[in-house]
Amino acid sequence: MLNEKDLENFLKEKNVNFEILKFEENVISSEKAYEKTKGVIVKSILLICDNSPLLCILLGKDRINLEKIKNIFGCKDVRLAKAKEVREITEYDIGALPPFPLKQKIRVIVDEKVEKLKDDEIVFCGGGSHYHLLKISKKDLLKTLENFIVEKITE
Repeated sequence: MLNEKDLENFLKEKNVNFEILKFEENVISSEKAYEKTKGVIVKSILLICDNSPLLCILLGKDRINLEKIKNIFGCKDVRLAKAKEVREITEYDIGALPPFPLKQKIRVIVDEKVEKLKDDEIVFCGGGSHYHLLKISKKDLLKTLENFIVEKITE
């Protein structure tokens, strides 16, 4: 399993500014993450699109519109990945999933609301464990993601 140390080492290699924040209580939901940071929460949600994984990056307060995902990718069946699938595909637990590094290369789609944030806007993402969050600028977040597309995927 990957954890906050793997995330930290990955980001050091990428030479971006970031901070891994540790909390005494779990921060597995966007609501708890916001409660602790009062900042912009960006969540990573794994979908299964016609049996293929798809990582969605969106604001914590937003919900994915599965019909939009179907239309963008031409999928017949789109659903949230089960906890076991998230673990197997990414090597992170559900509720701790950062946008990177993942066990394998996965298609990534970023909601346009995230892309439209100011470059220097600080965002908080899954930090690799239930007790950690990643603090990073929007610019560095997107710079570190590889081969993503930007679309409107929220309701």
